[in-house]
Amino acid sequence: MLTVILPRLSVYMKRYENFILEILRQSRGATAIYDTAGIRIAFANNAMREIWGCGEEVIGQCVDSVFPEFIEQGFSEILKSVWTTGQTYEVKAYPTNVMINGDVEVKYFDFIYQAIVNEEGSTTAIVQTATDVSLRLHALEKVEEQDAILTFNKELEVLTRTLSHDLKNPLSIAKMGAQYLQTKHVVNELELQKWTTIILDALTSIEHIIAHKIQLNQTRMLQYDNAVILLEKIIQKICAESQTLYHSENCVFKIGQLESLYGNEDVFYQIFFNVIGNAVKYSSQRNKPMVEINSSRRQGFIVYTVQDNGIGIPEMEQTAVFQQFHRAENTGGFPGTGVGLCVVKKIMERLKGKITLSSEVNKGTTVELIFPDP
Repeated sequence: MLTVILPRLSVYMKRYENFILEILRQSRGATAIYDTAGIRIAFANNAMREIWGCGEEVIGQCVDSVFPEFIEQGFSEILKSVWTTGQTYEVKAYPTNVMINGDVEVKYFDFIYQAIVNEEGSTTAIVQTATDVSLRLHALEKVEEQDAILTFNKELEVLTRTLSHDLKNPLSIAKMGAQYLQTKHVVNELELQKWTTIILDALTSIEHIIAHKIQLNQTRMLQYDNAVILLEKIIQKICAESQTLYHSENCVFKIGQLESLYGNEDVFYQIFFNVIGNAVKYSSQRNKPMVEINSSRRQGFIVYTVQDNGIGIPEMEQTAVFQQFHRAENTGGFPGTGVGLCVVKKIMERLKGKITLSSEVNKGTTVELIFPDP
């Protein structure tokens, strides 16, 4: 009875094997089977041979003998490693030189070399599947390119707005100085020296702002110097400019310890002018406007604190003021565009620092600028 069953089983298995191979042969998915440690090609369907650029003559041949370029491209070594270790190898979007109509083209494939192992753990075959992802990859590159263009356009738009915002203050100061001198028929030497110095400082600030913005536009990213910057002169200059700009000559500044920072002087000027300028502006209508500026070291950071006794910010808007063009509801009658704190926040994030604030309406605002301490 067994002698009858075994031949029938053998015939059945042969038919089943042929059935599986015929499915793989007609499959549009590129498939190949290797059946020896020498990486002999036991099977390769039309889709795989199309990738290889060859016919059925490769069946029964070892990869190294028919595709010497596989050795150069590293495929032979990978296949032999899979056979030896029994571990499947998979790679995504692998660049491959493919012969098409006599010309070599670079295409990208997802490859899987799957080891087929027996009960003893020995490799008996390797099944390879390959998917041409060149079109998908090129489409993705186009999408990324378009995204990059959109991002650049947004950055350019922000750059234009921030440039307009940052230039407004020194331009106003220079204009104010020129108008003052124009209206005075007689100006003594001390007064002339004061206002010409103010105008020249404002023009220098404009020059620095433009130069810095051009640099950012060319590199499309913030790259700062790592020089040690002493803040005393910068902050004193900003305090004087803010008094003039916001007509708050009676504003009292209490300046404590000012720690040195590492970075770019123009960048720090931009940060502190926005913060100190806001403090002076929104306290300017007080009988005794006051701004306190201090710094300290705290857990690996240098923290600058700018505190005023101004109009304060409503609690519900203390987060929103960092958004572009947002101004608190109680700022009517004060000049501004709602850009300054947004700009400071972005710069602080690029510096790996942050800005926080606390405020109470009609009592004042405290801003903390937290810089990493190298």
